[in-house]
Amino acid sequence: MTRANDLRRRPTFPVTAVAAARPVRGVCMAVLSLAAAMAHAPSAAQDAGTGAEGARKGIAFTPRVSVSETWSDNLALSPDNSRDRGFITTVSPGLTISSGSGMIRGTFDYTLDGIVYTKSDRDARLQNQLSTRLTAELVQSALFVDVTGNISQQSISAFGQQSPDGSLDSPNRTETRTLQVSPYWRGRLGSFAGFELRATGEMRDTSEGGAGATSGSGNSKQGALSLNLFGPVGRQLNWGLSGSTTRMHFEQTGIDYRTTSVLASLNWAPDIDWGVGLTGGRERSDYFGPETTSVYGANLRWSPGPRTKLSADWQHHSYGASHNLTFEHRMAQFSVRANSSQSVSSGETPTQATNYQLLDLQFGGVEPDPVKRDAFVRGLLAALGLDPNSFSGAGFLSNTATLQRRTDLSMIWAGQRMTLTLSGNDNNSRRLINSALGVGSGDLALTDRVRQRGATLSVGYRLTPLANANVSYSRQNSRGDGGFGGNDMRTLTANATYRLGPRTDAAFGLRQTKFDDTSLFASSYQEHAIYASLTQRF
Repeated sequence: MTRANDLRRRPTFPVTAVAAARPVRGVCMAVLSLAAAMAHAPSAAQDAGTGAEGARKGIAFTPRVSVSETWSDNLALSPDNSRDRGFITTVSPGLTISSGSGMIRGTFDYTLDGIVYTKSDRDARLQNQLSTRLTAELVQSALFVDVTGNISQQSISAFGQQSPDGSLDSPNRTETRTLQVSPYWRGRLGSFAGFELRATGEMRDTSEGGAGATSGSGNSKQGALSLNLFGPVGRQLNWGLSGSTTRMHFEQTGIDYRTTSVLASLNWAPDIDWGVGLTGGRERSDYFGPETTSVYGANLRWSPGPRTKLSADWQHHSYGASHNLTFEHRMAQFSVRANSSQSVSSGETPTQATNYQLLDLQFGGVEPDPVKRDAFVRGLLAALGLDPNSFSGAGFLSNTATLQRRTDLSMIWAGQRMTLTLSGNDNNSRRLINSALGVGSGDLALTDRVRQRGATLSVGYRLTPLANANVSYSRQNSRGDGGFGGNDMRTLTANATYRLGPRTDAAFGLRQTKFDDTSLFASSYQEHAIYASLTQRF
């Protein structure tokens, strides 16, 4: 089952293919160029041998193709009296490239979904999926470039119609493409200090159209420049000095936000297990109009062993306090991760996190190597019978800066034959109003605050060494301020996966979804589906 670009308005499949290719060209070409560079990285080529050890060290290419068939009793997600029943055929060629050594390291994963409807008058369409994180070391131990790219489905409005499956016809969905490029230079100023000079550029591009609280574009751009100085590593008492400037721009509204800050820090690490620090400085921002204010804060780090980590950071700003609190702990069969954060967002989050993104985030502290973590997460998802691209959380597009408070909790227990995963999130998004700039558009132009909560529970059981069964239940809830109303979506899935060969997997499943809408859109529905898929890796 897959998710991505909704191009319902194109009349034929070939025309849809051309239209789908144009918006993603900039993002895809940039990332594909890096993927091509990975294939020619000389040091990686030297590592790649003919044996298994060489394959692990060098660049690994894994082409694949997946074919799925879904029968749904509500393709259009309509009320009970106007359901459109039919079949959905999806053909999904894809490619995963990973490199753990050499000039370029990281993972690149792209899938193109061709979706055809049978016994329905809906037009065929194409959808894109991309997830990539790459680091290029241009000059050894000195000059680097980080690249992060993503193409996925996104709800336009938190109060519009929600769906767990991107192949279903929801008018509240758009394809969102993000690309972040961050070159940076690290070095030392003699024995006195080290430095990092970093520039970051990020763009978000969305497909036109849709419905709900907003029907326009969610395009935005963000640029930042920072310089960090710090004392020699290894000292118990150390210092830091940083300066940064950031600009956010939203194309639909023309709103610009600018922030500039200078901060000094003092850090004390009396023991390898823990450390504390203080920060202070000045910041100029225009979230509520141009103003320059003092910034101060504190941080704490505690790691009594490789299995337990706690970090906390708090800062006072003119727009409110920002913080980031993270706790991780793992045992032989159980691991837990909790995070609470509050910061200014340019509108790219909260996003609809996929199952892959959820587990990748959870095991980020367990396995720092992105290539090894990617293989581990995909193996765990296959064992659980979970689609890596299924949504596990809600989100919406914003065309203004927001103060965002987010709390996430994820736990996993893995026994000899049974695996349990539990995840939950609570997101509060509040608009920052500058009367001279306006309030933007979308949900936060209708209500001052949007709260979204969700939880997912999955139970997987290994029937045989080659067969697994899984039952998953998820619930998502969105609410606005002042009696604005909201919605509630509950999804229950049950599936079985079978390993037909070393590179061939088959799956069969059932899904039930109930969506209750008490907002002004009143788009409640129920949907039942049966699906089967076959995936071949090469």
